[in-house]
Amino acid sequence: MIFENRNYVPTLAVRASEMNGLEFLPATTKDKILPCFLLAPWANSRTLERTIDRIQRAYANRHYFLDIDRNYELTNIESGPQQELAHLLDPADSFRNWVDFVREHEWVWPSIQSRGLDEIEIREQIEAFQIMERPYCIRIVRDRFPANIEELVGALAAGGTADYAIILEGGWTRDPLLLSIWFNDVIAECLQRIDADVPTIISSTSIPKLFTEFSGITPISFSSRQLVEQVDRQSNRTRIMYGDWGSTRPREFGGYANRPWDRIDYPTEDTWYIARNRDDNWDFLRAARELVAESGVWDGELGVWGEEMIYQTTISSSLGINTPQKNVAARVNIHLHRQAFFGGRKPQPEEFEEDWQD
Repeated sequence: MIFENRNYVPTLAVRASEMNGLEFLPATTKDKILPCFLLAPWANSRTLERTIDRIQRAYANRHYFLDIDRNYELTNIESGPQQELAHLLDPADSFRNWVDFVREHEWVWPSIQSRGLDEIEIREQIEAFQIMERPYCIRIVRDRFPANIEELVGALAAGGTADYAIILEGGWTRDPLLLSIWFNDVIAECLQRIDADVPTIISSTSIPKLFTEFSGITPISFSSRQLVEQVDRQSNRTRIMYGDWGSTRPREFGGYANRPWDRIDYPTEDTWYIARNRDDNWDFLRAARELVAESGVWDGELGVWGEEMIYQTTISSSLGINTPQKNVAARVNIHLHRQAFFGGRKPQPEEFEEDWQD
């Protein structure tokens, strides 16, 4: 079985905040999740192999899904890693370059690359991975819905049912519940020919893009779990699973040039609490103190790195969070841990097999 005891499939862009948040999770938590990483060049690296090394450091000796990050902007084709990525995006010979790349990395369970291929070519790629005895996934992304969906489904339907999963990716939205119609339509209209026993992951994210309107301790509820429950009730799939972006969102071209005002983000099971107050000139230390001492939402008993980082910030920002990147890393760490044990018993800190080291 692909998932065994794992019940959560976070999609993670390979960026510093996501990788740090994942790396500092307890092994017990890592064993409960099956990430889907999006391959892109690591910052200032000389080879794409550096990205795989970073994944291995964060999620050592565990299998994971890997797709190509098609939201990554190729801006410098003279760059070695960007040339390598462009090489992997070449559809020639059923994406032969991608198949060869996967073969070189034992922990990778690949995402099928189907853009521009017919059913026979997609099937050839699937068979190549089956020969390697690699489970695989197919990501159907709402914003890049495959024009060859019938050919893709035909190739998948011709295969087995025990060696792959389907990730339906809704991407970023202000309200995940608004995506239920899209998910239901894809399952009912497009996936009918695929065996109902194939696991189907429902993924989306609603983390805000801008935080300028927030002041004080602001709760932002996210309804991704409700979305999955709705889809599950209306579908005939045997196993509908939860996915999200680990409290982040897909890459965007350009981005924002201004440095964000200091803030601390704190996830619970269904809400992000944003501690930020520009009018009162809150810095990281003040935001952390307000969150921990005054908000009434602080747990403090999870025993994970992200909570410890926030607590250390209440003593001194030099000991804890002092950059926006560290704030996001702490948020990702807590979010992944909570979602991995959603609805069940969370392990006590003394049950963790190892201590994290900053």
